[in-house]
Amino acid sequence: MNQVARKVNDVGSSWPPEVSHEPTMSIGRVHEIIVKEFPSVSQAKLRNFEKHGIVCPARMPNGYRGYSLADLERIRYALKAQRDSYLPLNQIGENLRLLDFGEEPLPVQPVMRVVASEGQMRLPVSSRITLQDLLVYTGASEELLEKAVNAKLISPDFSSRFSSGTVAVVQALEVLEKQGIEPRNLRSVYSAINSVLDLIDRVVAPERQKNNAAAKDRAQIRAVELSAQLASLAEALLSVGVEEL
Repeated sequence: MNQVARKVNDVGSSWPPEVSHEPTMSIGRVHEIIVKEFPSVSQAKLRNFEKHGIVCPARMPNGYRGYSLADLERIRYALKAQRDSYLPLNQIGENLRLLDFGEEPLPVQPVMRVVASEGQMRLPVSSRITLQDLLVYTGASEELLEKAVNAKLISPDFSSRFSSGTVAVVQALEVLEKQGIEPRNLRSVYSAINSVLDLIDRVVAPERQKNNAAAKDRAQIRAVELSAQLASLAEALLSVGVEEL
C-alpha cells in the first residue's frame, strides 16, 4: 500500500474533501454503482486499486472493506484517467497523492487529434481511415506503426486503410511502449484475443445466420455483451495472476 496515501486517509483529509469519507459501502455495492458507467470493471480491479494507493478502504468489524463516497469518486477518477488518457496506475496514484495534499496533478501528455474549426476535438467519422489519418489522430511515430503492422496487431485492408478502431489500439501501444513493452512482445495477446473472438463468433453465429435484420442486430448486441463479460473475466484473471507474482 502507498504509505503516503494511507497516512492521508488516516487523518481523513484525502481527496476529494467535499464528499463524505465515512465508510458506508461494501465492495459489492461500489461495484454495483461503478459498473453502470464502466461495464467491464470487476471487483478484482477495485481491490487492485487499493495496492496502488488509489483508495484505502476502512476495515469493518467483520473484516470486510468499507468504502466511502470519497473512495467512490477516487475510483471514478482512476477509471476515467485510464479510459480517456491511458494513464498507468502508478501515475494515477501519484496524481491522487498530489490532490490529497492540495497540489495540482501532473499534466497529461497531449495526444494529437484532428481539431475542428470551432476548436472541438473530432475523432474519425469514417469506419476506414488512411495511414496518414492514423498518424494525425494518434500522434504516433511511423516506426511504431510499422512495428504494430509487423506484429500483426493492426492490419490495413486491400486499399491500405485501417479500421477507425485502430486509433485506440495505437494509443494503447504507445503507452505500453513507454513502459518497455514492444509490439512484438504482444503477439501472444493478439492470438489470445483472436481465440476469444472465435468463441464469440461460434456463440452468436446461429442468430447471425438467420435471414433477417432483427436477428443480425440481436447477434451483434449479444457479441458486444459477451465481449464485455469476457473482458471482465480476463481482467479478473490478470489481477489474480499479478497478486501471485
